[in-house]
Formats: sequence, structure tokens, C-alpha cells
Amino acid sequence: MSSDKRRRARQKAEREAWEREQERLAGSRRRRRLLIGVCAAFVAVVLVVGVVVALTRGGPTPSAERSPQEKVELIPEEAAGAAQSTAAAAAQAAGAPIAEDFTIEPGTAVDSGRQPAADDRRVACGAKRPANVRATRSWYPGGPAQVLEDGVDYVARIRTSCGPITIDLLEDDAPVAVNSFVFLAREGFYDGLEFFRDFGGVTAVQAGSGDNQVGWDIGYRLPSELDRAEREGYPVGTVTTAGEGTYTAGSEFYIVYGESFDAGFRDNRIQTTFGRVLSGMDVIETVNRLDRIGMGGEAYAERLFMNEVTIDER
Repeated sequence: MSSDKRRRARQKAEREAWEREQERLAGSRRRRRLLIGVCAAFVAVVLVVGVVVALTRGGPTPSAERSPQEKVELIPEEAAGAAQSTAAAAAQAAGAPIAEDFTIEPGTAVDSGRQPAADDRRVACGAKRPANVRATRSWYPGGPAQVLEDGVDYVARIRTSCGPITIDLLEDDAPVAVNSFVFLAREGFYDGLEFFRDFGGVTAVQAGSGDNQVGWDIGYRLPSELDRAEREGYPVGTVTTAGEGTYTAGSEFYIVYGESFDAGFRDNRIQTTFGRVLSGMDVIETVNRLDRIGMGGEAYAERLFMNEVTIDER
């Protein structure tokens, strides 16, 4: 055989070997793609089944089986959006709080990872800082637990840096707001927080924010309960929610100390009245004599703490 024929034969053999290798690799790629597709389909089915089971069961195990500060992983909005919207609409129709995640058991404390900022201002009235002033605060994305009992009158006692404040809670006029306040007080949420703002434009002091700033997200929103406000307005000593209309209020609240609050909201009663001060307005008067700094001149130069908030039943 001539050298040309041998060369052509070798080239043909090499080409055929290369073609066989390419066919083998192509087959391998097809099998790999098929396997990946099967795995992806299996994972998708598992995820769908998991979401359906979670929605059917109504979410995580009850709060009694969790530590108070356990981190709860919320169901992604895209996976539970329809169920969440339906639950929110039902809550609104019933005049109940709208929770940020209805799959979480009401009353479940979730660690927010947020805390009041370090602050070297001295404490008003020569008092000491509470031990838990920098504690990380919880939020409650499943909403508050139902804690009010029929036929019981509730009174809140706030031990502040400058003395006690006693509030008659108006459970008959605002049962949803009072239930939220009583629940959070019993959870210890308010302990160590401040009356952080003198809302001077409408003569009210503001408290109840987990980081002592306006706009704390407690994890749920309260409906408006305005019958008493529409009957009586907001006289001095009134305790109201702090929001901008229905389903905007949460844990924060106002104590009214002047007539401007009533005048400012005369044509638009948007704050739910849920309490009235029985004693302790002198505490508010004392702190209102302090200088103002920051927050547009609405922050006190000294700190007025709620050392402890307790609830009495009678």
C-alpha cells in the first residue's frame, strides 16, 4: 500500500473515532440534561407540597413550644401571597388586627434583631437607666394573642423615671387596641422603652416604639375604633394609638397633655382612644419642662423611661 493510501486510511480511522467520541459525549449530555430535569421537577413538587402542607396546617407549631425569642422563618410572600391576602381581607372584615404573616401563631415573639441605639443623655428626675434599656426587641408577625376576658376591667400601671402613671384601659370602647396593649405589656415589650417624643404640635407625648423612634413595626396593624373619639374628642389625659388612620397603628401610643390634640384632629378623628389617665399627669408635666433636642425639637434633653408596665384586673 502506498504511503498516500496509508495516510488516507489513517485519517479516515481518526475521523471515525472522533465522530464516535462526539456521539458518546452528546449522549452523555442528553442523559445529564434529562437527570437535571427530573431532579428539578422533583424539587418543585416537594416545594409545592411543602407550601400546601404549611398553609393547610396554619403555620409553625404553637408558641408554647418555642422559646420566646426564637427566630421564625416567614413563608415567602410569593409562595403565600394569595392565602395572606385572603386572611388579611377576612381580618379587616372582622375588625381584627392584620398580621404580617397569618401562618404564624398569634402571640409568637420573633427576635427583630433591632434595639434602641446607645444614648448618653442623662435620665430625667435623677433616676437610673433600666437594666434592659439596650435589649433587643421582639415583634409579632402573627399578631397579638387574645388575652382579654369578658367582664374584666383592665388598668395599666406605668412605673416611669419620674413617678407612676395609672391608666384606665377602655376595653368596652376599644377592645382590639386594649387587647394589643395588655398583650404587649404582659410580654414585657414596653419595659425599658422611653417616652421618646414630645409631639408638641398637637400637645401629646409618644411612647411604645421598640427602638425609641417613630415608625416601629410590631408585626401587625390595628383597626380604628373611633366611637369614643367621635363622642368625646381627645381631652387632656386621653391615651390613643399612634397611627395615620385605620390599619396603620401598632405598639406606639400617645398621652394627650393639651387641647391642641383635640383641635388638630377635630375634623378627622383617626386615633383610637383606648385609655384615660387616672393619675400621673404630673409626670408628663415634669418632663415637658425639660429642654428639647433633636427630632425637629421634639426629643427630650433627658430620658424618661417606662421602667415597667404592669396590668391589673378588677
